[in-house]
Amino acid sequence: MERIDEKIEKTSELEMTSEKQTEENIEQEPATEVVLEQPETEPKIEEKLSEEVSESMEIETENEEETIEVVMETKAEEIEAAPEAEVSAETVEDPTFEHMLEESLANIKKLEVGDKVKGEILNITDSYIFVSLGGKRDAYAEKADYLDKKGNLKYQVGDQLSGYVVKYSETETLIARSLMTVNINVLHGAFDEKIPIKGKVTSLTKGGYNIDVSGIRVFCPLSHIDAKLVVDPKKYIGQFFDFRIIDFKDNGRNIVVSRRAILDEERNKIKKETLAKLNVGDVIQGVVTRLTSFGAFVELGGIEGLMHISQFSWTRIESPSDVLNIGDKVEVKIIKLQGEKISLSMKALQENPLDKAFDELKEGEIVKCRVLRNLPFGSFVEIRSGVEGLIPISELSRGRRIASPSEVVTEGEFVEAQILRVDPEKRKISLSLKALQPDPWDDIDQVLNENDVVSGIIENVVSFGAFIKIKDGVTGLLPGAKLKIAGIKMDKANVGEEFKVRVVKIDKIEKRISLEPTNMPESVSEDKDDWNKYKKQKQKKQDIDEDNPFANL
Repeated sequence: MERIDEKIEKTSELEMTSEKQTEENIEQEPATEVVLEQPETEPKIEEKLSEEVSESMEIETENEEETIEVVMETKAEEIEAAPEAEVSAETVEDPTFEHMLEESLANIKKLEVGDKVKGEILNITDSYIFVSLGGKRDAYAEKADYLDKKGNLKYQVGDQLSGYVVKYSETETLIARSLMTVNINVLHGAFDEKIPIKGKVTSLTKGGYNIDVSGIRVFCPLSHIDAKLVVDPKKYIGQFFDFRIIDFKDNGRNIVVSRRAILDEERNKIKKETLAKLNVGDVIQGVVTRLTSFGAFVELGGIEGLMHISQFSWTRIESPSDVLNIGDKVEVKIIKLQGEKISLSMKALQENPLDKAFDELKEGEIVKCRVLRNLPFGSFVEIRSGVEGLIPISELSRGRRIASPSEVVTEGEFVEAQILRVDPEKRKISLSLKALQPDPWDDIDQVLNENDVVSGIIENVVSFGAFIKIKDGVTGLLPGAKLKIAGIKMDKANVGEEFKVRVVKIDKIEKRISLEPTNMPESVSEDKDDWNKYKKQKQKKQDIDEDNPFANL
């Protein structure tokens, strides 16, 4: 298919002939002559026949039969390519001549859009001018196209009318006064057929650009000059691009074009070709095109893939811009393909540091680590690059009730912790801060003895008694039975209050302390079954801290 811009260039070359020259040529030529400004072809037999008849009628009007014979003799001479030879009437009537005449008429060159023509006006209506182009070919023009500035038509029936072919088919030939009309119609055809046109970006205007398409000014919105975000609008001025006409209104006075439409089509074509070649597990080269808070988009040759921030490295990344920049070339692995969605990873191409860590780290080892994030159940820490572990909330502090890990550690803080467990199968590492803190039971004999009366804080109240914290890491049990004997009522509302108790028994091995109210009757001795009752009752759902010394009874 011939490109629209080539067709417009062809018509633009014809515009070199001015209107004035056209009119002068018309006056010099015979009234009935029809001239097609195309490469010279074999003279039209029917037109020359008409010319010869006119000549013969002027010279020999007395004998009509003789005139016809002269005309036919002249035509026969042209066909036989012997202008000077004498041809008899018998030759004209020969069937061979009739066959050649019909063949000559059939071989008349077809017109093309943009060709310049002229012919005699046959009829003029309110809207159209009908013109004979010779032979069986007639054309028409829109009357409004030939009106002068005052709205008058200077042509009459019988006058010669020249113009350019705007539309040509077997059933219709439309001509127009100027090539501008031809170009407008060519652009309309390009709009209908979705054919690209070539244009030059001439200047910026409100909301976009002025584009010149062979002398016709059209508009391109700023968002349609490129497939990517326009950062410097001026850089496009003066450049030639292919455009697609996306809107054609008001008979060509309002034409909107788009370069992005063509770029998108090309991109979609390349995208399909690229997708057909990609497979999960492929390692390919790409270019970083965009960075977001959650990852990076990588161009893979007509299609983009997403690399989530978690797939950058085994090391925790705070921001994609800490690792990559727009325009960076990267090697990535395809880890997932779902339609046109492609998931990429650089981490998959790196050695997993956990594999080495499980071989090197030992339980009981003390390591320095950085607190990454605090969660309700504990704190995640980075032991080494790409190796994380968990400090459970119960292992953050000894003998202290903690509601949130942030009460003990801060994100970003470096702490020393002891490795409690290394589990290669579950790929988990557990650590403890509490294991490195002093154990208050080591010197319990120096601070507390049986029968001592001390003040403690009510830490928790359950159905079988209350837990009293005597000091950090040292908690005693005040049985509910003794509270009842002493006539003391205690519930959850009392948690946090200070309360005086007497130390009844200290079990250093099991790290347990039995308590009683200070106002207990002297006759009441310690019930040896208190611990057994506790063991039975604690099996019921109770709010007991994991680090409570009585939790393992």
